[in-house]
This record gives sequence, structure tokens and C-alpha cells, in this order.
Amino acid sequence: MRGRYLAFALVLMAGLTAGAQTSQAPSDEHPKLPAGAGREVMIRVCSQCHEPENAADQQLDEKGWKTLVDDMASKGADATEAELEEIVRYLANAFPPPR
Repeated sequence: MRGRYLAFALVLMAGLTAGAQTSQAPSDEHPKLPAGAGREVMIRVCSQCHEPENAADQQLDEKGWKTLVDDMASKGADATEAELEEIVRYLANAFPPPR
């Protein structure tokens, strides 16, 4: 009898563990983009025309990122001025120039 309870407990624990694993959030679609304020806005706006990960190939200071983001805005990036500023700050923090 005791063996049945132990087997039942193990099956129950295995089921709970499997359920917990499947209820986790899906993996990040943009692993090259570090967490930070403005990340989601950057992904939404920049992915309208290209892969947001393209930014990971750049290393610019804030002025350089502003120039690049302004250029993208002039080509049709759909964002408010506040969102563009948020994107610049995110990129300048996430991908600064090498030291």
C-alpha cells in the first residue's frame, strides 16, 4: 500500500513539474537585444522594415544613434518623437561604442 502512495506522489510531482514547464513564457525572439527601457518600442518600430537585431552590429554613441534613428524616421519609421527618443536612449545604452 505504501508503495502505491509513493508511486502516486511521484506521478503527481512529475505532472506538476511538466505543467510548470509548459506554462512558462516562450523564449525571447530577440536574444541579441539586452533588456532595458525602450527595448519593446525599438523592436516594434524597427521591425517594420528590418530585423531589430541589426542594431547589435552597430556600436555608436548617443549622437550616432540619434543620427541613425533620425535617418530611419525620414525613411518612414512609424513612431512618435518620444518613441524615437526612447529608442535612441535604449540603443545608446545597449550598444555603446567600444572603449
